[in-house]
Amino acid sequence: MNTPNDLNILWITERYPPLAGGMAVSAHRQVSFLRTRDIMVDVLVITNSDKKGLDLKRVSRDGGTDIFLTHGDDYGNAAQRAFRDIAGFHENKPYHMVLGFGANFPGYLAVTVAAFLGIPSLVSVRGNDFDRDWFEPKRAMFVQEALGRADRICAVSREKVRKIQALFPGKHVAWSPNGVDATRYELLPSEQDESSQIRARLNGQGKRIIGIFGEMKFKKQIPEFLAALREQGLKDKVSLLVTGRMDEECHALLGDQALSPTSCHLSFRDPETLPPLYGACDFVAIPSLFEGFPNVLLEAMAAGVIPIVSDAGAMGDVISHGATGFLFKRLNRKDSGKALVQALALSDEDLGQMKTRVKQVAIDQFSPEREGHVLENEIRNTVLGSLSRH
Repeated sequence: MNTPNDLNILWITERYPPLAGGMAVSAHRQVSFLRTRDIMVDVLVITNSDKKGLDLKRVSRDGGTDIFLTHGDDYGNAAQRAFRDIAGFHENKPYHMVLGFGANFPGYLAVTVAAFLGIPSLVSVRGNDFDRDWFEPKRAMFVQEALGRADRICAVSREKVRKIQALFPGKHVAWSPNGVDATRYELLPSEQDESSQIRARLNGQGKRIIGIFGEMKFKKQIPEFLAALREQGLKDKVSLLVTGRMDEECHALLGDQALSPTSCHLSFRDPETLPPLYGACDFVAIPSLFEGFPNVLLEAMAAGVIPIVSDAGAMGDVISHGATGFLFKRLNRKDSGKALVQALALSDEDLGQMKTRVKQVAIDQFSPEREGHVLENEIRNTVLGSLSRH
């Protein structure tokens, strides 16, 4: 039995452009690929805002409609309004399935809508939606219901696949890694100039430059990473390029020259402006306690930046220690210090060779096409499984 050629699916998410963040970038990349495969995708973006009441906006695109529903922290009324629209769309052109991008509220809403419409559901597990929200009393119920009721599940790391299978024996859970368009990280001349200027500012006395990107919050474990640098006597051998929001503890640490290397802090940057920043770095550090599949990892690799990362989430799936980066056990300062010593011992020649290997891994193993085909296969199998039961 084959799936219909003209698949029509509903995609539910809390993050999608013009909203910022890694989830929005990943969702847009995957939806865009599916639409090139002649799969009709309507995207429902349901998110809260500071404003009271509900605000609905629809944007028609080739291959589907993007529906933005914002609400003042009133999930109940927002969900009812969303379902009313979805039911109308379904009546005019039936959906074949619903995908929840995130196992928390999007996943919960996806499996609920799918049950009401009598169609199958697929839940895509990303990172915080499982690692954090499963243990968060106010959000755990969403995750439990989403994963328990979904017809199929996909997750961005093998670690999450194993954990979900342990919680839901017999449930189909597939590894669905992220991808990256490496061509976006080939620097234009103007971007090369910006990279050179940043590097000149930070490369005092030939220091290696380590980039730290994203939100510096508890799960990133930045204080532990800085402590490992100090304990190994490496603080004065590196400079840090820190880009993104940081909590008070990180801000205080990075501002203390006795505790942290020389650093340059840039505020949050649009993803389109990141390539020259990656281009200024020798290494990228992601010392997280838990992760999904950070876009920063693949973006930096596509730019030829060597990862120094914990074994959290998908990072252990991607990095071959000593060959395409440096991997250490999370929450293990001794192990992270050892990885830092190995990384900073690379000669200029070895550093250049590893940068080339790192970039090639991103191109060969984590292309957007590979990411998209894996997801498309899960979508078609979700629909096929439903058809075979009827």
